[in-house]
Amino acid sequence: MADKINQLVRHATLRQLQVFETIARLNSFSRAAEELHLTQPTVSMQVKKLADALETPLFEQIGRQVFLTQAGEVLYEAAQEVLAHLHSAEQRIKNLKGFAGGRIKLSVISSAQYFVPKVIHDFVEHYPDVSVAMMVGNKEKLVERILKNEDDFYILGQPPEGLSVESFQLAPNPLVFVAHKHHPLAKVRKIKLEQMQEVPLLMREKGSGMRSQIEAVFAKHHYTPNIKMILGGNEVVRLGVLQNLGVTVAAVATLLDEIERGDIVVLDVEGFPIHRQWYLVFPKGKALSVAAIKLIELLKFEAINLTKSLQEKLVLS
Repeated sequence: MADKINQLVRHATLRQLQVFETIARLNSFSRAAEELHLTQPTVSMQVKKLADALETPLFEQIGRQVFLTQAGEVLYEAAQEVLAHLHSAEQRIKNLKGFAGGRIKLSVISSAQYFVPKVIHDFVEHYPDVSVAMMVGNKEKLVERILKNEDDFYILGQPPEGLSVESFQLAPNPLVFVAHKHHPLAKVRKIKLEQMQEVPLLMREKGSGMRSQIEAVFAKHHYTPNIKMILGGNEVVRLGVLQNLGVTVAAVATLLDEIERGDIVVLDVEGFPIHRQWYLVFPKGKALSVAAIKLIELLKFEAINLTKSLQEKLVLS
């Protein structure tokens, strides 16, 4: 085993390891080439050299699909650890050198995509040498990314259970029943859930943290919703309400503009709003760059203004 390790150290490069890890993660040579800004022949050559150094194939192609061999699976696990440690070391070194640009990666749940981009825009205006990449997904997707240590930090509806993370409350994210301004319930006050038994409901997809919390409230009130459509994402739900296809339970932050214009109204339904929070989360031991720390500081500041705006919309509605 020691001879094999020595052979890998002597003949493999970190670039080859990075190329291999990217292919394994994306299950695609072409997508790896695109992410790394390399040509596909270059990517293939790098992996071939790595496989030659280990004297064993790392991938097998069946049809159009790429699969790791057993040796590839072993190397993939090691490559992830090596690259994660190198990234952590690089961030610590940058911190020692001071703040002079860099790259920030973050992932947020879909309800936060209406708040965070504005903050990023303001941040990049102040720090033009910093690039920021934001991924949007549901809770399940973000937990996967945390496990793979793919980002600097995350914004979720609640800290993930069973993971070693640091977390703190960022801003309230209340959930309310909403409807189109011309919906029959738009001007009704003190609505009981049983009054909505036959009202068509637009619902988020399974795997959404929002959906699981909504279902818990429904169960508490012994309410079985009349689900008309299951929609994948807040934006599709927003459009459904604007088309008056049904009512929905939504995060107020995702509809602030529509509520302010009067196109969508908050319904006065018992048990609502559901008081949720956005949490900023990162793995314990994460070496945050100075740039990431500064973005987090700006997010905290802007969250105060968002909190005031949310309170106003709930009072006005």
